[in-house]
Amino acid sequence: MIRYSTVVSIDRPPRDVLAALLDADLYTRWTDMVDARFDGSATPGVGTKGEFRFPAGPLKGRYDMEILALEPDRTLNIRIDGSRLRWISYTSLEPEGNGTRMTYAGEISLLGWRRVLEPLMAREAQAGEAREAERFKELLESEAGLGLATASA
Repeated sequence: MIRYSTVVSIDRPPRDVLAALLDADLYTRWTDMVDARFDGSATPGVGTKGEFRFPAGPLKGRYDMEILALEPDRTLNIRIDGSRLRWISYTSLEPEGNGTRMTYAGEISLLGWRRVLEPLMAREAQAGEAREAERFKELLESEAGLGLATASA
């Protein structure tokens, strides 16, 4: 199993951070995911399912996702399943001054013969997820990201 964890401070309140995490349309702006969507209502909640694709790389393919835990302004846990992996993403949010301290962590289990690649992929997974957290921070703190607060208020 590959475990990763990174912490970033984001100059946005937890409400805005969580709203952006629940906006699948934003995923292409800070992750390698494409065609991401949540099913059902405009406001995802526990049990909401969705899907996305990785268009390239060793994990190329379509994946299902489901929100396992959601505490307003505090926690978002998502399970991701596909033919190549099972992944649990844990995000916790803590108020930090006028902003948010976000812990972005997870556990990735490669499936089938790919399990032998876990030791080789662990460092890249940690670095890749840390880069995503930084891109997410930059998105929310950018001028373009400021529209998110208005949309989520």
